[in-house]
Amino acid sequence: MRVLSGELLLEAFDKGSTEHDLERALTMLALAMPESSRQLLAERSIAERNLLLLQLREVTFGPAMSGLARCPECSAHLEFAFDARTLIALLQSQRGQRSVGWSECGRDYRLRAVNSDDLLACLTSPDAEEAQHRLLTRCLSVSGESSHSADPMFSPALIENFDQLHGATELSLSVECPECSRSQLLDLDIGRFLWLEVRNAAQKLMNEIHALAWAYGWSESSIASMNSNRRNQYMEMLSA
Repeated sequence: MRVLSGELLLEAFDKGSTEHDLERALTMLALAMPESSRQLLAERSIAERNLLLLQLREVTFGPAMSGLARCPECSAHLEFAFDARTLIALLQSQRGQRSVGWSECGRDYRLRAVNSDDLLACLTSPDAEEAQHRLLTRCLSVSGESSHSADPMFSPALIENFDQLHGATELSLSVECPECSRSQLLDLDIGRFLWLEVRNAAQKLMNEIHALAWAYGWSESSIASMNSNRRNQYMEMLSA
């Protein structure tokens, strides 16, 4: 897995700036993992994708992660911090089945884990109900004849198996408000979290390129290829 730095960082920013969050996650992974095609990455389960994004975050920006949120009870600002390695270990320990099968009322069901392609296909759904139906249609296969005429999408065991199969998909953090002491679970969208860091780092790099190119006449590629410590030294000399 390659670090998103220098020209790779700028390329991730250029491509991701006009994309949906789901596509941005694939763009960052595709640049960091050139040995894997974008389509293969899109076919990985969301839990597997999240694990790769956390690993990419660790190698690019380090394990320490922090963020801001707002308390739903008193509207106070919340600061939270966590270690990417902890979440990586958690997801690795929760690796489970990629699909689950069961039989019911004469029918055989096979449900596979949701992937990025599935979620992208649901973006054009007019409402949540249609999106859910489209998602299940893509992930669920049914065989066999049933004596009941009920829609197989209304299988009593479907939602239970869906939740069990995707137990490791959603990432959450427990945070306590310093003002009202209320504890809450915050959902972590690792794809969006990483993209915001990539965007900020790319904009900082472009500012440095502008300043150094103006002062020394160096090309964008030569400045971008410098390690961050050397660029910082030159930036300090310019501001001295």
